[in-house]
Amino acid sequence: MQPVEKRFCDKYILSQQLSGRKEGRGMPADMKTIAERVGVSKTTVHRALANAGRISPETRAKILKVAAELDYRPNNLARGLRSQKSATVGLVVIGLTNSFYATILEGVESIATESGYSVLIARSDGSPSREAQHLDVFREKRVDGMIIAPASSMQNIDYYRKLQQNGIPFVFIDRYVPSVDSDYVMTDNFLGAYMAGKHLLKLGRKKIGFGMIPGSEMTSTSVTERLRGLTAALTEAGLGPPIMIGEGMPSMRPQESFAATAVKKFFQDGGKVDGILGGNDDTAIGIIKGLQEIGIAVPDDVSVVGFDDLDIAPYIQPALTTIRQPARQMGEEALRLLLERMSSEPRTHHKHVLLQPELIVRESCGANSKEVKQTYT
Repeated sequence: MQPVEKRFCDKYILSQQLSGRKEGRGMPADMKTIAERVGVSKTTVHRALANAGRISPETRAKILKVAAELDYRPNNLARGLRSQKSATVGLVVIGLTNSFYATILEGVESIATESGYSVLIARSDGSPSREAQHLDVFREKRVDGMIIAPASSMQNIDYYRKLQQNGIPFVFIDRYVPSVDSDYVMTDNFLGAYMAGKHLLKLGRKKIGFGMIPGSEMTSTSVTERLRGLTAALTEAGLGPPIMIGEGMPSMRPQESFAATAVKKFFQDGGKVDGILGGNDDTAIGIIKGLQEIGIAVPDDVSVVGFDDLDIAPYIQPALTTIRQPARQMGEEALRLLLERMSSEPRTHHKHVLLQPELIVRESCGANSKEVKQTYT
């Protein structure tokens, strides 16, 4: 080293010592700094911070006190490089504008936090190409696994298979892709819609419609299962299949606007129904709005039932009768399945978890009216 370079290096080292950066005040503290301050080895510091191994309570307390004083934070990046794990998982959902996926996220995060993982979040807005872009980012971030609400049951199939071929664990949530054998967790959508159909029939409704969801959502397995469940209930009662409301209409956002426009057009074109199951709560809320705008009373003229039980459902007028999905439990179960899949000895078979739906009776179906109670209960 040249004399000038040496004098510069010596001066720099001295300035760092005088400024206290070596003591952790100018640079992030590390285990070596803590060990020097306490007078123990780095191994002892590691044991204290990890709450593992043999170490006296007094020494552990002293190490934790110094770590707190220095505002010590573990270097997860370095830890990940050593272990080839990032301690993060990726979650991609359709959207976050209502409480359904937000509640799923709460469930995912609760189990992730307990298990020492962080969660990266993305939304596809129902676009398969955008979903694939988010999954690419997750891979670049080296997430340890993914939870995916697939934007389509018919696209990105090769992408999912490549994930499996490359040993990247993932779990489908809320819906699945029939041609991809994988873990998934979702509500029993068939049963939920069957319950809704039986409820409408019990209320004396005979001409029942299904409020469609715009775009690719209508082809998702969650929605197609709901349509099958409603059809089964009507078939058992000797009735024809549900009347599709919104069929042939161009897609429109938000879903409430699509549903309101669809139901108004349906009735203005001479259509008749006395009960409607919305494909989800957003659709049901739009249907109620559309009916009210053309002077059709809910529930006196038409009973309306939703599917989800969003946070807003009790607060619209009339309060929405709906099928409740256990969204938080769905998120929790999905993360548990993913942890199993990410373990050192993953399962050789795939798990399919169906959660039980619940009928929540409020005002929009008319079940609480005096006349209905006298006649049908």
